[in-house]
Amino acid sequence: MGSPVSFVLSRMAACGGNIKNKVTVNKTVWDFLNKETPSKLTRLWEENRVRILIDGETSEIYVLRLSPESHVPANALYLARKALKSLLKETEKELKKSYKQHQLSGCMAYGDKNNEHATELHIRGTYSRGTQSSGGKGLPGCAGMGASSSHSSSRDHRREDPEDDRENQCPICLGEIQNIKTLEKCQHSFCEDCITRALQVKKACPMCGRFYGQLVGNQPENGRMLVSKDSGLLLPGYEKYGTIIIQYVFPPGIQGSEHPNPGVRYPGTTRVAYLPDCPEGNKVLTLFKKAFDQRLTFTIGTSMTTGRPNVITWNDIHHKTNCTGGPQLFGYPDPTYLLRVQEELRAKGITAD
Repeated sequence: MGSPVSFVLSRMAACGGNIKNKVTVNKTVWDFLNKETPSKLTRLWEENRVRILIDGETSEIYVLRLSPESHVPANALYLARKALKSLLKETEKELKKSYKQHQLSGCMAYGDKNNEHATELHIRGTYSRGTQSSGGKGLPGCAGMGASSSHSSSRDHRREDPEDDRENQCPICLGEIQNIKTLEKCQHSFCEDCITRALQVKKACPMCGRFYGQLVGNQPENGRMLVSKDSGLLLPGYEKYGTIIIQYVFPPGIQGSEHPNPGVRYPGTTRVAYLPDCPEGNKVLTLFKKAFDQRLTFTIGTSMTTGRPNVITWNDIHHKTNCTGGPQLFGYPDPTYLLRVQEELRAKGITAD
């Protein structure tokens, strides 16, 4: 049985209006991009100031329209369209890879094709240790999962103690755990030598990615994070509260040893972001401050939209750079944004505790 979705971008010849500002995309690809890596769309908007609107749709396709602001350079639309098409193709590949990996992990870890947690567990990179289906049902394309009862009985016999084996197996070397070392925060266990070497490379659990220690980025050190509040500015979905306005300001500078091209100059930049002035919004503000202090909010690299090297870019912490327009315009309303961005920060080791 093949994939239930098509991973090929539509090549519609025309979609009405000026075709130079239109891009068509499979709905599954667009939804995956918005859910998994919205920060990439944020970066595209910040670097080009070109809005991406859904101009039409069919049962399988969105027609996206690019709408530049009035003050942007003449070539902004061309660069933004080129960058968007490149981003969609990259997302298409990631989605196809994710689907194939999920199909494989589903064959190995799940006996019931209706297990609603399969995708979530796959995306988080974890493995199910729950009960296997005893009905002999298999996922489509999984050879042997729907075998005869005699084969199934043979497998069940070999699985009499699989949980004990997995509990005693080091996830790094896959051998029996020697001198067990259990990480304090996530309670994952490893051989002491294995986890010691792993933490020397990256101070994070190899199983769940939780950080141990403090992650420090290469954001330019001469930047400032300015915070103000406007009680009269109301964000859609948070009309009972005012608005927190965050302004990031970076003057020009010279790259240091931790940057891609030490000694090379980079231009300055200013970015503005918005949060609701509610308890949860102020919690996110505190986390943003921690991320900025740990030099994680920005980095120096190549612009994904203009191709210009040696510039300051966002570093995959999603900010709302518009007050309105919803998620597609990097604004509000977006009911789950405050929770999603806290997950992004947690992945970098930035938490309230």
